[in-house]
Amino acid sequence: VALELAQSGAKVLAIARREEKLHELQEQFSDNIFLAPLDVGDSEKMECAIRNFVATNGKLHGGVHAAGINNFTPLKAYDKDLAHNIMNTSFWAGVELVKLITKAKYAHQGTSTVLFSSVCAISSEKGMFAYAAAKAAINGCVGALAKEICNKGHRVNSIMPGWVDGSVMTSSLDGLIDQNCFKKNHLLGLAKPDDITGMVLFLLSDRASWITGSSIAVDGGFLA
Repeated sequence: VALELAQSGAKVLAIARREEKLHELQEQFSDNIFLAPLDVGDSEKMECAIRNFVATNGKLHGGVHAAGINNFTPLKAYDKDLAHNIMNTSFWAGVELVKLITKAKYAHQGTSTVLFSSVCAISSEKGMFAYAAAKAAINGCVGALAKEICNKGHRVNSIMPGWVDGSVMTSSLDGLIDQNCFKKNHLLGLAKPDDITGMVLFLLSDRASWITGSSIAVDGGFLA
């Protein structure tokens, strides 16, 4: 997403914990990608990074929350700290981002925010109740948030990707689930990252100016 936005001419504030990966990203578009190595769960550091970016590059037009933690949380081996961390990273940090992106001092009117949900919000895979709950929470909140922020023309939507082959999120489940069973339900096969990014960039664009409060599946037919 960051690369395609930069390629299209946008100035992008890239936020992640792994500084070395951020620098690899920046090397590809050094004039358009700006870095903030931090944990998205730290709302104070998030706001500081956005404040500094805006001071240098002008107000925001939108944002994407793609951070998440994907792990097993079976009920019999319930790990409270892990489950809460999944919710904090996948859901609450996204809500904080919407709050920041719709502040007048940081953003133009009519911003668009995209939150990453998942097909798991609907399919509710066994042993992954915390992840499914976090993603369902994203879908549940976008309608309510859309009603709160529409008076300034702001929009917020979520997307529900299916299995993205080779991604960090799906790789973390290697050996933990029956991947063949899960993958065969994708009618159009497994996704590559650029199968997902097109929908994100569309929702960020003015071409989607009449879309808000929606949760859109980009899943190769998994939920069909």
